[in-house]
Amino acid sequence: MAKFLVYLEQAEEGGYIVSCPQLPGCVTQGETVDEALAMIRDAIQGYIASLQKHGEPIPSSLDEAIERAEVIVV
Repeated sequence: MAKFLVYLEQAEEGGYIVSCPQLPGCVTQGETVDEALAMIRDAIQGYIASLQKHGEPIPSSLDEAIERAEVIVV
């Protein structure tokens, strides 16, 4: 199973925007976090299918651990 880093952010108008920086232009949205993550999974699958169809290389998936850091700005 391939793993790709995704960024999830709240949209100003409500809901969430999610993108996959390893796949340029692979961006979608959802009303909830779960919906947004389901949408990006589908978008990534479609993106990779398109790359395969056109004989383009598929970016490698993440092998490293990703940690979350919270930063407080004073």
